[in-house]
Amino acid sequence: MSIEKLLNPQSIAIVGVSTKKATFQVGGRAIFDHLRKHGYPHRIDIITREPATIDGVESATNLDALTYSPDCILISVPATEVYATIEKGLALGSRAFVTLTAGFSESGERGREEQDRIAALLKDHGAVMLGPNTTGFVNFGACTAMSSTSRVSAELSPAGNVGLVVQSGALGSGLLEEAARNGIGLSHLISTGNEAVTTLADCIDYLVECPEVRAIALYVESFRESDRIVNSSRMALNAGKPIAVYKTGRSEVGRKAAAGHTGALVGNRGAYDAAVEQLGWIDVRAIEDLLPIANYAAIAGPAKTMGIMSVSGGYGGCLADALAVDGRVTLPAPAPETVARMRDFVPSFLSANNPVDIGGTPFRHPDGFAQCLDALADDPSIEAVTIANTPIVPAWGESVAKAAADTHARTGKPVSVVWPSEIFNAEALAMIRASKLPAFGRVDTFAAAVSGTAAADAARSTPSRLLREGRVNTPVFHDGDPVALDEAESKTLLKGLGVSFPRELFVEIKDIGTISAAAEEIGYPVTLKGMASGVVHKSEFGLVAVRIPDATSLDAQISKMKESAKRNSLDLRGYLIGETVSPKAEVIAGLSLDPEFGPVLTFGAGGIYTEVMQDATVRLLPLDRAEIKSMIERCRIAKVLNGARGKAALDVEALATFLVNLADLAPHMGPEITGLEINPIGVGATGGGVWALDATVFQSGGT
Repeated sequence: MSIEKLLNPQSIAIVGVSTKKATFQVGGRAIFDHLRKHGYPHRIDIITREPATIDGVESATNLDALTYSPDCILISVPATEVYATIEKGLALGSRAFVTLTAGFSESGERGREEQDRIAALLKDHGAVMLGPNTTGFVNFGACTAMSSTSRVSAELSPAGNVGLVVQSGALGSGLLEEAARNGIGLSHLISTGNEAVTTLADCIDYLVECPEVRAIALYVESFRESDRIVNSSRMALNAGKPIAVYKTGRSEVGRKAAAGHTGALVGNRGAYDAAVEQLGWIDVRAIEDLLPIANYAAIAGPAKTMGIMSVSGGYGGCLADALAVDGRVTLPAPAPETVARMRDFVPSFLSANNPVDIGGTPFRHPDGFAQCLDALADDPSIEAVTIANTPIVPAWGESVAKAAADTHARTGKPVSVVWPSEIFNAEALAMIRASKLPAFGRVDTFAAAVSGTAAADAARSTPSRLLREGRVNTPVFHDGDPVALDEAESKTLLKGLGVSFPRELFVEIKDIGTISAAAEEIGYPVTLKGMASGVVHKSEFGLVAVRIPDATSLDAQISKMKESAKRNSLDLRGYLIGETVSPKAEVIAGLSLDPEFGPVLTFGAGGIYTEVMQDATVRLLPLDRAEIKSMIERCRIAKVLNGARGKAALDVEALATFLVNLADLAPHMGPEITGLEINPIGVGATGGGVWALDATVFQSGGT
């Protein structure tokens, strides 16, 4: 059901309004006060426990007393009364609710059950609800301050183009302050609460459809509907509305997205970082940067080239360095005609390259700065312009503010300012923000905004397979410690799914007398591996021996492995004996189920030094062949695969084919395969192919 009446109601009933006088009001009374303060133009009904008249509005003592269907009903009553209140609202014909009340899923199993009961009731009636445990929302353009957060009791920033959704209540208050301080205009602030019915994805979809919204900012604690989030991201990019995301959980331990080496390589943020790239999000690394970055995306939009003009050559260089780290936005040298236009105002000893170091000379002429800025903006190779200022004479600051607005209006090109001078040049910065131009106080925030917006535009131009087709349909993530099958068991399972391995035989301990015959059948030199229960990394216990030349050496290695198993109290159940291959390089690949984003492919440098090298790339599935080859190229091992220091290139095409086939196993993942790791994968010379040399399958601990 549409959430239009939820977030843009033409009539509101508030259930649970206090009649007590207080310096600081909360709950339903705070909502009522905020709606009145910010000029909500439509009908408001208030429900109190006893009859009262508040701010000229006469209350009712029961929702049943209303004779019409309010577009939206705000609920601020004890948790035990919420269900009955919703029943009354549904009986009136209302289909949109905002429930401030806490004490549901966040409070334990009993609260979860009650929340599920409420959600089922609402869904049965085709109704929507923000919350429970939400602070509500603000629709700035519609003057609907339906939020209980205390910051709404003060003046708000003007309506603007950034739609903000937070999976928090109090944090939204802090971001409102950030918006007011930086002159950032918001279209909406939505606190999703427990998301019992209306979810983060619903809110994104709504903002995509709002004509005033030009960028979306998200504070996310967890992605609960990854299929829908992928679809929402596609809709947003197609509409030209980039999404800036601040995601918590950067230091979260034990997400168990995978186990073994690949678990360490995926890490705490591997899947999320992959989502950022594949879904075209702008990753925000500091919460204070969320709105400035989203505001830049909304106002300036993407640019591939930029001109930087600075009163300080050093500060201009700081911006150039920050942009160079990502490399998506370049700084082309100005054309000779551009330089000629600036030379009347910029002395020859200052740089007229890019960044342009103008010093203070232009300000000695009535319109010198404006002329220089116009010249740079008119250069056909420059798509956007940034002014980099240190504190300057206040009168000069006014010239900068006026010139920035005029140049933007005349050329239509984005003009932004990086100016850490909030005190000394406060008036000029206020003028810039009043002109709706992006203003930054930090170089790193500016660089993240510019590079992130360019990256989002690139994802729109060349969408990933994930964006085009959606997420692979897989079973629900199984939490808990995974159980590792040994190599023999793992390979047996994977062979049944079409994965091929070098020729090998498994000999159980009770059949040890047949191992010499098995080695003769395989053909010397052979590779011997001891299979011990629960042991994934066999080399750490001396359970791997390669290129065994003859039967005598084989017997010696078997004895060594028995001794190691006894010394380390291992349950040695047999030996895997196989042909010896001689790869030119070793890599690792794995599949895992991320709890938020589903199936993940990991690739990187392999062998015994996998975790030491930490050379890996993570991507969400599905992927196409070009994306898989890009994964390979992202890793340092690619230099070896492509032929380092004059050596011949290896069989990258065969490796890519292997990874494509491995990724195709994602739909088979579930309790039987919660993850798998193939390490090492041996890569031969061009045309020589690849070999899956070792494998571990992880199963759910509950199976």
